[in-house]
Amino acid sequence: MQKWFHEDPSVLHVGTEKNHGYAIPFDPREDCFSPRENSSRMVLLNGVWVFSGFQSLDDVPENWVNMPLSGSMPVPGNWELNGFLKPMYTNIRYPFPYDPPFVPRENPAGVYRHTFHMDLSQGMRWMLHFEGVDSCFYLYLNGLFVGYSQVTHNTSVFDATPYLRQGENTLSLLVLKWCDGSYLEDQDKWRMSGIVRDVYFLKRPTQHIQDHQVSTRFVRDGVDITVRVDAQCDVALSLFDPHRNFIDHVETKQGQAVFHVPSPVLWNAENPALYHLVLATQDEQIGERIGLRAISVQNGVLMLNGMPIKLRGVNRHESDPHTGACIDHEQALADLLLMKQHNINAIRTAHYPPAPIFLQMCDTLGFYVIDEADVESHGCVEASLTTDDHFDYSGIALLANRPEYEESIRDRIEGMVARDRNRACVLFWSLGNESGYSEAFERIARQVKQLDAERLVHYQSLHLLKGAPIPDDGADVLDVVSEMYPSPEWMDAFLQKTTETRPLLLCEYSHAMGNGPGDLEAYWQRINQEPRLAGGCVWEWCDHGIANGLRDDGQTRYAYGGDFDEPIHDGNFCLDGLVYPDRKPHTGLKELKSIYRPAHAALVDGNSGTFRLTNRLSFTRAEDEITCRYELTSMGMVQKTGEVSLCLPPLGTQEITLPALQDACGEGIYVRFLYLARQANRWQQQGDTLGFDQIALMPQINPYTIVASGNAPQAKRDVAGITITGDGFVYSIDGKTGLFREWQIGGQALLTRPMAYNTYRAPTDNDANIRKEWDRFHLCSLTPRVYQMDVSRDAGAVRVETSLSLGWLSHHPTLRLQTVVTVFENGEVAMSIRATVEEKHPPLPRFGIRLFLPQTMEQVTYLGYGPFESYSDKRKASYFGQFCATVWDLHEDYIRPQENGSHFGCRRLVLSDGERSVLVNAGSEPFSFNASHYTQEELTQKRHNDELIPSGETILCLDYRQAGIGSASCGPTLAPEHQIKEKQWSWDICLHPSLHAQEGGTR
Repeated sequence: MQKWFHEDPSVLHVGTEKNHGYAIPFDPREDCFSPRENSSRMVLLNGVWVFSGFQSLDDVPENWVNMPLSGSMPVPGNWELNGFLKPMYTNIRYPFPYDPPFVPRENPAGVYRHTFHMDLSQGMRWMLHFEGVDSCFYLYLNGLFVGYSQVTHNTSVFDATPYLRQGENTLSLLVLKWCDGSYLEDQDKWRMSGIVRDVYFLKRPTQHIQDHQVSTRFVRDGVDITVRVDAQCDVALSLFDPHRNFIDHVETKQGQAVFHVPSPVLWNAENPALYHLVLATQDEQIGERIGLRAISVQNGVLMLNGMPIKLRGVNRHESDPHTGACIDHEQALADLLLMKQHNINAIRTAHYPPAPIFLQMCDTLGFYVIDEADVESHGCVEASLTTDDHFDYSGIALLANRPEYEESIRDRIEGMVARDRNRACVLFWSLGNESGYSEAFERIARQVKQLDAERLVHYQSLHLLKGAPIPDDGADVLDVVSEMYPSPEWMDAFLQKTTETRPLLLCEYSHAMGNGPGDLEAYWQRINQEPRLAGGCVWEWCDHGIANGLRDDGQTRYAYGGDFDEPIHDGNFCLDGLVYPDRKPHTGLKELKSIYRPAHAALVDGNSGTFRLTNRLSFTRAEDEITCRYELTSMGMVQKTGEVSLCLPPLGTQEITLPALQDACGEGIYVRFLYLARQANRWQQQGDTLGFDQIALMPQINPYTIVASGNAPQAKRDVAGITITGDGFVYSIDGKTGLFREWQIGGQALLTRPMAYNTYRAPTDNDANIRKEWDRFHLCSLTPRVYQMDVSRDAGAVRVETSLSLGWLSHHPTLRLQTVVTVFENGEVAMSIRATVEEKHPPLPRFGIRLFLPQTMEQVTYLGYGPFESYSDKRKASYFGQFCATVWDLHEDYIRPQENGSHFGCRRLVLSDGERSVLVNAGSEPFSFNASHYTQEELTQKRHNDELIPSGETILCLDYRQAGIGSASCGPTLAPEHQIKEKQWSWDICLHPSLHAQEGGTR
């Protein structure tokens, strides 16, 4: 009878080998630095295995090892994406009752079988590696029990030699969806199971290298490299430089070898130079690429190789819309190259160690890595609601304080350290995520420092269980202070604490969900200025949508929480990335690229044309990597261009003077510095834009005014409102709103619906909290009440003054408005609105007017911030200029529809179909606009982008202001300066409907 271990925290592994570093052996005649698939000592077992799935472990027959199996399953592969079970998404809540160490009796199980042929004539030992199985498995070989293991994202290794036979062999696995370790794997991701990473044999000689550890120590004239070897035979070690030139040779057995490297080439993310170390016995060799670097904290500053560094990072889950949690080399490489294209230099492996080959890729390409243990028990927060009448976040530490789980936590953390401690990219060991703090974590952190003294120890979740012993969380245990989603103001206050001297790291910040994030610049203004602010990692890299068929347009439809009828789920909270599931960048990634740009320009003296350039690279002269050009623009049009001669040492500054700018005059004068790639590499072409700075020299633009000339139009009043007639046009002003009900131009109707005031937007994901207030006051459906409307006619114009309010049932009016509409003899319109907001009402999403126009009006030209969508706090990827686009181009197709495509700071706009047009000019202040074929009501109501139905119109929203974006879906409240909090304002804007296309701009 099978003995079960999966509900016993005292039994984590049975029959597994001791934890050791990741390494692939090669035959002595092979190139041990070639891809691992080239090694004759590696036998990859990936492929399609025979499989049967069972809804419950109770349904699995006792003879499962030998029973016939009816189906198949890819290895690696998630059950839920390959025909067995459905995906389930929860963020915090455990998807099973909280009853550790017990899991549901209805515990889904998968039986795998794989038959292979084996030649045992070489007398090798056959080490069977499982790089990841979710959540635990029982292993049999040729009908014999080999062992058991849990921990989804660490490697389990078995010596299969005693169980193998010459010729045909059969491997059998029983994989369970849940085990006692599942309480420690409550990461914010899809709950999917199976063999999720590679499975392979490594053929090892009877006497082989069991483990090795490489460490570096800086000495006066260079670096000493110490290699500690655990072997059963003599080992010859040879060291080569990054170009594979021979340096030295040492032989050892049980002990250590030391290499001295004078004047070494040090590893960093900007120049990831790797030395080559060969460990060789008579029968095998291992190639190890090693980076020489030292991570430290000095005077509260994060340092690498004696230089301050900033982590310009992201959090990364292993996720793909088609393969789920199973990521191969090419998928991982595509992610890393896209990150490099967008100036990202750091990755937090949220919330578990990645596949080991991923870290080798980070070594090679150059990334700083926070390697995080497979420990998260966030669901304890929800569980504590049932046991604590005075709930607070301390409940997150429930498991952290259970003695029977301490060994499980230690096993996961120490397994990560043992596997990954030879990787240069790993600067931090993270003890896990959102599991609370305890004396157990303190003890384990101290042990980690003994296992590896070269790296820093990180942990964020320092909430303590009420009544539990208080552990030490000081600098002798945790090397940095880590925080999630603080406000920028919180960071200011942190720096004022006299009792804290460690660096501050934002392990998660700027929640990138949907249209966002909108607060990046506020964070990095501080991070770039303050040495103790070490940087941070945006949450997160990719949307976790699952491919779920095709849309009508042939594009992939993406599912999120609730789309698979899960009993509990967290909706689209898994769509919180900088890229779509197919890795198309969100505009948020474009914003991040600009914020993470490698150089920065600031104005010193506008009169002389003097600027200060700053190199944000810690180890690279700017001129070696960057070509800097400048553009002088006036009213968005380029007037002059040139190249800047750089002389910028690492982290250095340089003042330059551009004499050509001294004669600049006129309106809307800006200079833009563009930082271009000097050379091509794996992720960029020569000349690709790395970032830019746009600096206002004379940003003022005179308000557009209309000068009356000729005879005023005719005005006629009736019960419906006022009709204004002029040369070639008839306008009707609605007596219920004081706005236009109709525009007739040359006998053609230009408005398809009456113009309306607009105080709402389709809520973004970051609006989730404030939306409750918007809906409470019904900002989406305010109705106008006109108190008085007066019409007058004087030289050249008709003037209509309206006093009205906007309100809803049961409440005082939300806004009171004084509107003046002036129509001139040529059909131009000047609008002036004075608004007062009721005191007790929340900040508005927007204030403006909405125009419904024929859908053929598709061409858009504008003078404002483009080419990407832009908002008051999300515009660093855009710049002030003249742009052309179509209405469809302006739509950003978020998986869950929401406000998108707005453009901030506009002075001029033309919307046209080639014959008819509407020209909009700013008055005293610039406006924002949004042009779309979808109404904001449609964007609000639909759950998925493929459900959207175009309105058959072009909807033009002209806004006095629109609220910023922020990151409040998981971050701080939108900053006050980006809210519409003022209670009074005035807004002027000029409109000119016409039958002729009007002058616009070009990109």
